Amino acid sequence: MDKIIPIFHSLSKSMRTIHKSSCATVSVVQSSILYEISLVTKPSMQAVAEAIGMDITTFSRQINTLEKKELVVRTPYEGDRRIYLLSLTEKGSKMMNSINEIIAAKMEMALASMNDFERETVLRSMYVLGEKLGGA
Repeated sequence: MDKIIPIFHSLSKSMRTIHKSSCATVSVVQSSILYEISLVTKPSMQAVAEAIGMDITTFSRQINTLEKKELVVRTPYEGDRRIYLLSLTEKGSKMMNSINEIIAAKMEMALASMNDFERETVLRSMYVLGEKLGGA
């Protein structure tokens, strides 16, 4: 257990640094919102807020900012006008692709010094850990 805490904080800090350096005009939180929206066709605001663990009031302010930057469009759901659906604009999709490319390149650089076995082991382990933590 004593080894886990320093590893957790070190990885967390490194991942935040990579994520932050990939986002030129949006915050890390806004990048996470764009990513979650990109995963599903027209998700509801509530679903995306829950996916990133943010209360709906704070999330709504972030969506307002992303709309002003012309990255996201919020449209009322036809079946219930109280529900809003989110989608990325073309500009938002391009930004999300750019952020993903930068993150992928930085992760590739980090894995580049490993042999194929080490790389596969790390990636598989990260996947399993992510799955296990997803249910936490």
